[in-house]
Amino acid sequence: MLPDFAATVGALAATVAEREQSATGSPQTARDFVLASFAAMPFYLRSPLRAATLIFDLWPLFRRGRPFHALPPAQRRAQMQAWEAGPARMLMRFYVSLSLVSLWHD
Repeated sequence: MLPDFAATVGALAATVAEREQSATGSPQTARDFVLASFAAMPFYLRSPLRAATLIFDLWPLFRRGRPFHALPPAQRRAQMQAWEAGPARMLMRFYVSLSLVSLWHD
C-alpha cells in the first residue's frame, strides 16, 4: 500500500474528530478544510510539509504492515500521541489545529 497524502489528511482529521466527540463539524469537512488550507500555502512550504506528512503516513508500515491512513482508529490515536509528544509535534499541531478550526466552526 502506497502513501497517500489526501487519505492521510483524512485519517488525521477523522482521528481529531474522534477525540473531539462533541464537535459540530464532520471529519470530511475538516479534511476538506485542511486540504484547502494546504493548497493555499506557498510552494516552498507545501513541499516539506507534504514530505513530512508522507513520512508520517509510511512510519507504521514497517511495524504494522500498513500506512497510517490504513490503520484502525486505536493505532492511529497511538501514533498521533507519540508524534505529538516527540520531535514532530509541530507537524501534528498544524493538522490538529486546522482540524479543530473546522470541527468547531460554529
